Amino acid sequence: MPDTPTDTLPRTDDPETSRPEVALFIRTYSRYGGVEHFCHRFHEYLRAQGIPVRVLCGEMAPEMLAGTSGNTARRRGDDERPADPDAAPPAVDIRELGLWRPGRFMKNLGLYFAAARALRELPPTTISVGFGNMAGCHIHRSGGPHLDFLRNSLAAQRSPLRRCAKAFTRLLNPNNLLMAVLDKRIYNHPATRRIIAISQNVRAAVARQFPHSPATVVVIPNGVDTRRFNARRFADLRGEARRLVGLRERHRAIGFCSSNFELKGLDRLVAALAHLPEDYVLVVAGGRRSRNYADYARSLGVEKRVVFLGKVKAADMPRFYAGLDVFCHPSFYDTFGNVVAEAQAMGLPTVTTRATGACDVIDDGRTGRVLDQPEPWALATAIFDLRDVEPGTIFGTVEDDEQVFARYLEVIEAVRQELAADAAR
Repeated sequence: MPDTPTDTLPRTDDPETSRPEVALFIRTYSRYGGVEHFCHRFHEYLRAQGIPVRVLCGEMAPEMLAGTSGNTARRRGDDERPADPDAAPPAVDIRELGLWRPGRFMKNLGLYFAAARALRELPPTTISVGFGNMAGCHIHRSGGPHLDFLRNSLAAQRSPLRRCAKAFTRLLNPNNLLMAVLDKRIYNHPATRRIIAISQNVRAAVARQFPHSPATVVVIPNGVDTRRFNARRFADLRGEARRLVGLRERHRAIGFCSSNFELKGLDRLVAALAHLPEDYVLVVAGGRRSRNYADYARSLGVEKRVVFLGKVKAADMPRFYAGLDVFCHPSFYDTFGNVVAEAQAMGLPTVTTRATGACDVIDDGRTGRVLDQPEPWALATAIFDLRDVEPGTIFGTVEDDEQVFARYLEVIEAVRQELAADAAR
C-alpha cells in the first residue's frame, strides 16, 4: 500500500487526468454517532487532500449548519485536522435531500427515493459512496444486513418468553420489512462495485445473505483518531479521571460504554461483578434506562460497586478510558464497536465477544480476551485474567483513521478506473 493516497490518485496538474469527484450519501450529516462521525471525518479528510467532494444527506444536524457553504473556513475542533495548505481548493457542496415524516419508515423510504433522484443528477464521472440505505451508489459501506441484526440481537433477551415477544413485535414493524427490501436492492444493484465491510463478521454476513451480489467485498475495519485516543495520553489523564469518578488506588475499574445497555450485555457484566473480588468496580457511561440496571445490581448485592456516569461527551471519552484498568464490551451483536478500538488505542486491556466486529483488533491473550458468549462467569474470569496487563500499554493493534481513509481512497480510485475502462469499451 502506498504511503499516501496521492500516490494512487491522479495529479491535478496532469492535463490528461483529473481527480475524481466524490459524493457521500448519508441520512444525517453530523459529528455524533458512529457512521455519522466517520462520514464527517472522511469528508474533512477528502477536502484536506484536495479531492472535489460533495455530501448529500437527508438532514443536517444543527451543530453542522454554521460554516458549511462555499469554501468558507470552519472552526477546528477536537475531531478535525488542519487542511493541507498545498491541496487544491475543494469543491464543498453539502445538500439536504429532506426526509419524509413521521417515523423511521417514512424517513428511510423518503431518503431512498431522494437519493435515487440525486444519483441520477450527478455527473457521470462522480464516484458515489453510500453510508446508509441508499441503492445505486458505486461503493456501499456496510454495517451488515438488517436481517442479520434482527436474528442475532435476540440473544440479548435473557427470557425465552421475552425473546419470542421481541421477535413478534419486530415481525410486525413495517420498518424492518423495508430495511430488508432496501438491503436486497443495495447489495444486488448493478451499479454497486464495492461493498466495504467494517469487519470480518460483516463480510461473512453479506456472503451468507447475498452470495450472488455483483459487488466485490473489501474488509476495512474502522480506525480511531489517534491524536485523541492514544496510550501516551493515558498517564497524564489518569489521576484526574479517577478523582472525578471517586476511585481510590486500591480499586480496579472496569469500564463499559453504550447507549443500548440491553444489546451490549450490561446485565451480564453487572452479574459478573458478583464473581469478582470486592476491589473491582464497574464504571458505566451511557444514558439509557440506568435505573433498571441499578435495581438489578442491588438485587445482586453489588450496587455500591457500580457507578453510573450518564452520557459522557465525546470530548471527554479519552479521560473516561484513562481512569479504567480494563474495558469490557460484552455485546450480543455489534458489527464493529468503536469503543473497543478506542480502548485498545488508549492501551486498555479489553474483553469482548466474537459477535463484536472489533474483536479483530484484539490480540487474544495479550491485549484482551475474546469470548464466545458473554456469560457472567466467563466475563469475570476473563477480566480477572487480565489483571497483569498494565493499562496504558502501547498495543499497536488499531489503525489511525487517516490510514483507514487512505484505504477508502484506494477503493475509490479502483472503482474510478473500472468505470473509465467500461466507458472506453
